[in-house]
Amino acid sequence: MPNEGHLWPNIGMERSIPSQYLLILIALVAERGCALEVICNGTDLSLERLGRAGTRVGEAEADRVVANALHATGDAALGLEVGQQLNLAAHAVVGQTFMACTNLAQALDTLVKYGPLLTGGQTQLHLFQDSERARTGFEIELQAPSLAMRFTHEVIFSAAQKTFSDLLQTPTDQLEVSFPYQRPSDITPFGVIFGPDVAFGKARALMSLPNTIMQRALPTSNATLRGLYEAECARLLAHLADSTSCAERTLMALEKLEGQYPQLEQMAAMLNLSTRTYRRRLEAEGTSFQCLLDRVRLQHALTYLRKPENSISDTAIALGFTDASNFRRAFIQWCGESPTQWRTRFRRDGVSSSKRTTDW
Repeated sequence: MPNEGHLWPNIGMERSIPSQYLLILIALVAERGCALEVICNGTDLSLERLGRAGTRVGEAEADRVVANALHATGDAALGLEVGQQLNLAAHAVVGQTFMACTNLAQALDTLVKYGPLLTGGQTQLHLFQDSERARTGFEIELQAPSLAMRFTHEVIFSAAQKTFSDLLQTPTDQLEVSFPYQRPSDITPFGVIFGPDVAFGKARALMSLPNTIMQRALPTSNATLRGLYEAECARLLAHLADSTSCAERTLMALEKLEGQYPQLEQMAAMLNLSTRTYRRRLEAEGTSFQCLLDRVRLQHALTYLRKPENSISDTAIALGFTDASNFRRAFIQWCGESPTQWRTRFRRDGVSSSKRTTDW
């Protein structure tokens, strides 16, 4: 999505990832002779802090560790190696939920639903379905700039491949993966992990498998345990939501009010704040109600435009615009191109899909 980054300032959200992921990265880099002080330079992290059960690390510090590790090793494909080290135990209770699922499709639903517990807030996971080719998978969407965009995509896709194989207790084949950056000079490690169907320079970051594989029964399936584990996942996700900032609570509310977006005063009342206090808190977090509203309307617009049966006029009306011309002007301001241009590029680079977002 071109030129969308200018909509997303640092809005001070409570964004974090599990500390065990960083411990695995640090251990791999340490094996190559890099000192802990070098890897954690510019952060307040220590092995003692990272080793505490249930610890989560803010994404700013995590990004710094990744950047340090990439610089120290000079290995641009480090994310692929880290992903292969993330076994089911590394994902804690979410990994236990994966194991108790009936099949890979159910495990994928779990991944999308509880993705924030694993990937933090700036990385969103969406369900992907290609009905024409009978394939199912997921898409990665970065909602905020990252110091290690390539690393983020590679570690998630590599970890997903590892998880799928571990759940099936057999290597996964017929994977298709696409990355939103140019082809690296050495693609050998990609072929080793994903197989031959890997594409680069695409508009979307996608991984998919045939539906026949997604429906294979998992040998560790247990409906009773799955219910218990998923209840704990839901509790942890709710805990993260309770600690969110004013901006993130606004995003979560707007996401659920598609086409019926409130005014600033109404949003403040929904959050039990005065208009003045609400505006001041958003300013302190480096954003504004209008910026957050634009962000959600763009997300909803792209969801509508992905479906060929929705016309530009239909999309405009669904998003609360008075006419298509007003929607077109807003979309150009958000993306730097018209809805028609975006849709043409999407159809050229992607395939028909349905997309379900997780909560912000």
